[in-house]
Amino acid sequence: MFIQNITCEFVKEPISIDCQHPRFSWEIDAEKNNVFQTAWQIIVKDEKNVIVWDSGVQENSDTTAISYQGEMLKSTSVYHYQITVWTNTEEMIQSGENYFETAFLNKSDWKAKWMEPEPLPQLLQNPLNEAKKEWRKITEAMMHGDMSAMKTEEDIWDALPMEPYDPAVQMRRVFRVGKSVKRARLYVTSHGIYEVKINGKSVTDSRLNPGFTAYDRRLKYQVYDVDEFVQNGENAVSVTVADGWYKGKIALGHGCEYGEVPGVLLQLEMIDENGKKQVMCSDENWKYSFDGPIRSADLFLGETYDARRYDGDPSKIEYDDKKWFPVRTHTMDNPIPEAQISPLAKVFEEVPAQSVFITPNGETVVDFGQNLAGTIRVKIQEENGTEVKFEHGEMLDGQGNFFYVFAGTSRAQEDIYICGEKREEIFEPHFTYHGFRYVRVTGGADWKKEDFTALAISTENEVTGNFQCSDEQINQLQSNIYWSQRSNNITIPTDCPTREKAGWTGDVVVYGATALFNQNMTAFYEDWLRSIRLDQLENGYVLGTVPQIRNYVQQGDTGSLGWGDVILTLPLQMYQLCGDKEVLQVNYEAMGKWMHSMECAAHELPGEAVPYGGFQTEQNCDERSLENQRYLINTGFHFGDWIIPSVVNEEGFTDGPASAFLTMNYVGSSLLAADADMFSEISELVGNMENAEKYRAYAKRVRQAFEEEYVSDDGKLGQEMQGNYILALRHHMVSPEKEPLLAERLNELVVKNGFRLDTGFMATPHILDILCQYGYADTAWKVLLQKQCPSWLYEVEQGATTVWENWDAVRPDGKLASCSFNHYAFGCVGDFLYRKVLGVQNAGIGYDRIRIAPEYDCPFMWAEGTYHSENGNIELRWEKNKNKVKIFGRIPANTSACLRLPDGTEKELGNGRFDFITTAFQLVKIRCRHPYDVA
Repeated sequence: MFIQNITCEFVKEPISIDCQHPRFSWEIDAEKNNVFQTAWQIIVKDEKNVIVWDSGVQENSDTTAISYQGEMLKSTSVYHYQITVWTNTEEMIQSGENYFETAFLNKSDWKAKWMEPEPLPQLLQNPLNEAKKEWRKITEAMMHGDMSAMKTEEDIWDALPMEPYDPAVQMRRVFRVGKSVKRARLYVTSHGIYEVKINGKSVTDSRLNPGFTAYDRRLKYQVYDVDEFVQNGENAVSVTVADGWYKGKIALGHGCEYGEVPGVLLQLEMIDENGKKQVMCSDENWKYSFDGPIRSADLFLGETYDARRYDGDPSKIEYDDKKWFPVRTHTMDNPIPEAQISPLAKVFEEVPAQSVFITPNGETVVDFGQNLAGTIRVKIQEENGTEVKFEHGEMLDGQGNFFYVFAGTSRAQEDIYICGEKREEIFEPHFTYHGFRYVRVTGGADWKKEDFTALAISTENEVTGNFQCSDEQINQLQSNIYWSQRSNNITIPTDCPTREKAGWTGDVVVYGATALFNQNMTAFYEDWLRSIRLDQLENGYVLGTVPQIRNYVQQGDTGSLGWGDVILTLPLQMYQLCGDKEVLQVNYEAMGKWMHSMECAAHELPGEAVPYGGFQTEQNCDERSLENQRYLINTGFHFGDWIIPSVVNEEGFTDGPASAFLTMNYVGSSLLAADADMFSEISELVGNMENAEKYRAYAKRVRQAFEEEYVSDDGKLGQEMQGNYILALRHHMVSPEKEPLLAERLNELVVKNGFRLDTGFMATPHILDILCQYGYADTAWKVLLQKQCPSWLYEVEQGATTVWENWDAVRPDGKLASCSFNHYAFGCVGDFLYRKVLGVQNAGIGYDRIRIAPEYDCPFMWAEGTYHSENGNIELRWEKNKNKVKIFGRIPANTSACLRLPDGTEKELGNGRFDFITTAFQLVKIRCRHPYDVA
């Protein structure tokens, strides 16, 4: 028996703690069954071996997020700690010695100055400011009745000029170290994306630092252990900075949304063998140059590298910088940089090319066999001055030719290499990333698949879940979900790695539960939630994208139900599924502001206009009906059940905006009640009983209004969409006696649609659960296994290796939509696969109580998988054989579990290994509550 997976702030042995109360977590690994922790003790010591916190023996079973409560921590200090655990088996076990290290806990710890090059020429008028002016003119005209003034965001931006694509800037200096260095830490951030080298060696294997934040509100710095990089005597350090999110062309934007000049803030602290500190900072002693080989580097367009300009490594002492210029400096201003504790983005897998082929139109294309987010590494053997272009795309068209809808735009995903004098050169872009399976190569000759490797990039969140079953297409679906998750968690959770790379909040609302099965997302999501709080508007709105994509000028001051709900859904999921209670407390104020803003939105009346959804005007409303309108969503804009397959545009493809306008009243009103439920539950958890009662009553009133205005006596909705029925049932929007009528009608709609779903973002996560819950499991399995469009397995049949944004991204006629083919939102079915097919269910908080309950009537012969919970690894496999079911696995120590058998009975398992065989395989229908229902 031993203690394992010990973390501080959900990270193993971090060196960037910047809070005074870091949290400790651990697991108990035991070979015996039914082992429970009865008490624990944590002792923390400083570098002088002095105890700074002794928790004392605490008699409880807590192992997750236990806060340090000792003496005030000091900056840039190492602390060692040991955990002791006592168990019900009368054993005492101790961990080894663990450590955490603090970063800068005070602004005064920073001695560095911001350093920058002299600015390169930019446009006289910032395009973002011009776009905002144009949108204000349009809204003013529309408010005066001139609807002809309406323009799309694309129209606005198409009329504006583009900022220049500038080369990356290199900065360097030489410094001297007097004595042998015992410990060296580098603290660094930038305006732009940076990479640092010391004495010819890269400091980190991570990418795209410091990541995407709203730079004027929040800036993160990273901490690196550089003990092995610094040497006695002379040293050289260089930093390369490219545009990144700070200065680059983000999404629709034309550049310079946060600033026009790249910059670096850097501090190297070294402790010698006598304990003396030496500090080297970014200051006036540095030089810069724009004349390096990286001629441009944009996150969306790509990177251009001219090897003819390479003149050596600036991080080497002997490099000649006589032609470089002195940097300019300025003192550090707000925002004060924050240490990043969450994992960094790295290359997590190298994917070799599967083939190089010539398309029907004569182009050279590389196929990696897997859609992913990242870059390529390519071996090039061409003459000096040869230019080779690498264009990245996700699909081939119906004729087998390279297809990328944004080719030729500022989001073209093209990297260019201009060859130098070496016989063989390696090109590996570092300051961009793309979404791709295919690469079109223009220039060069005699390409072989061995020349190409795709480098898949993702934030290094630990993989915690895996799932397989007897159906290989379902297994491919699970693989698609996994790859979309890895592709869309790169410094922030994103929607897609191609056209937007945006932190759309609604995607996490629908996908969060699946994400938490597949990977340990706690530190990553806590970091993003901080950005959500900082970007929240004064009126309480949580924006659609976080950090806000500022060139989405139409969305700069609005909030939508289903998207802004992330401030409620994500912390609640992290508490329920991961045992992280602090996340509720930290985000509680922001939750209240969001809830109040949506109350105000519901309270508004639309006046004489008849909005989408069929609201009756004040003139033909009775008093009760008019009062009901103040508890329903009937004004403003909400995304509704975004991207419903049956709602199409003139080209016959799914139309997101039309889906929103059509459904936002019904969907928004259901989500309003759900928000009130969640906020009431969270209020009770954090001890605010007044709010708990207030919003419990508010949710009840919203439901009354919904049923009175939208539901007929025979249990039909005024707007008959699958998603409306699903959400009305999921959030109990009608009285109990009407729920079976709505469920029956939902089933009729699904059957009538050929067992194909017709749901968008908000309803899709719940369709299978709701059908199973109300006695239509057969329909649910047919929907899951459906192979016609729209369905999950239709995508698999089409050869998808990631989840599509639109159900009809590839139509049966072969036509391709102008959408993303790597978009995890509809991968939300992964949560159902883990809970209902595999049967791993959380029955407590953070899986301290586990329910093993496969749906034995599912159309699979076996399923197996694991989930690494906060308490340890849950292992499970079940097999059906004629009239028997064999179920075996392992439950982690310090938890308890029950097993639901095919006959509906439940058996207590305790914890440890179990093996069970039923001898009489009798299926029963069990009506059960949805796993996230409020008690």
